[in-house]
Amino acid sequence: MAILPAAGVTYSQERKGVAALQSYAAAQNQIWRETDTGDVGIDGQLEYVNDNGYATGKLIAVQVKSGPSFFTHATENGWKFYPEKKHLLYWEQFPLPVILVLHDPVAGCSYWVDVRQALRIPRREENAFIEVPKTNLLQETAPLTLFETAGVQEGIFVEDLGELLMLLVRTRCDNASFVLSYFDLFVHGLTNIARSLYYGMDVVDNAVTYNLDRIDSEFGVGLGSVEQDFLFGFVKFLLVQGLADIDYSDCLIDWVDREMQPHFVAPLTKRGRNLVRLIHEREAELVAANRISNEGALRVAQEGFFQMVPESYVRRLPRIWDFQVSIDRDNSSRPKAPATPSEKKSWIRQLIDMMS
Repeated sequence: MAILPAAGVTYSQERKGVAALQSYAAAQNQIWRETDTGDVGIDGQLEYVNDNGYATGKLIAVQVKSGPSFFTHATENGWKFYPEKKHLLYWEQFPLPVILVLHDPVAGCSYWVDVRQALRIPRREENAFIEVPKTNLLQETAPLTLFETAGVQEGIFVEDLGELLMLLVRTRCDNASFVLSYFDLFVHGLTNIARSLYYGMDVVDNAVTYNLDRIDSEFGVGLGSVEQDFLFGFVKFLLVQGLADIDYSDCLIDWVDREMQPHFVAPLTKRGRNLVRLIHEREAELVAANRISNEGALRVAQEGFFQMVPESYVRRLPRIWDFQVSIDRDNSSRPKAPATPSEKKSWIRQLIDMMS
């Protein structure tokens, strides 16, 4: 009899891991798409399906590791996973959240971690491993939790823009030392010809300070945990209502790991730009009815400008210059960087000649 090829257990274990993802997707009414060809660190993708059964286009990538060997490095809270170097940069720079799943084919249990998020969080010391928490049991994880870094949020989508505008105005914090609405945050943050939204604590402080002054408040700006949650709720609101294209995974690094408000500029979606247009229309109606004054080109929803504060970096300018001069002088194959500003033009000309 001819010797037949042995199938081995590796293939069987791998398929059990992928089957666990298929089973999870089916049980949770999510969409699983396996990578049939070109698998270089991503086994497939999950697409979020909301409670109404609609596919949302929100995706996460999944890498499955199946077998008892992945559970040999136990920690107090889970297991250490040692990724190959070739996957570190690939996962960190992947355009979607990357969920690493360790599957135990004997127990039939799968455990997960957002490996892209773990690689992006700044740490004082780099670890050779990524910890997969034992509390992250895939079979008991709600899709909302799994898709969190993809920007999926719990909330009611308001389809009508008129109703959404009123919701922005009426979602307020009226604490004695913190008077602010989501409408304030939206229109105060408009920038880039009202095509993008800037979010930062300077916008918050300016808006609250004005509002308190407008109502003749005896209090200054006060900010506690309630106000902080209200502010971060605005970021979630933008995502739920599809108003801006926000990197929510990066926001979570600030909010969760650094315990501070995020700071970003995000492009408005078409829906967000349509909301700006609606605000213009409602403003024109109010002007025509003499309910607010006509101030020419001044608009409620209009771009504001922002820049880096010079005082925060101007003292570094000489050091930045000296650093470039010093490091460039160590490379003898290139024209020397100027030691004085008077040599700058000649130096730049030499560099341009080399590149042409």
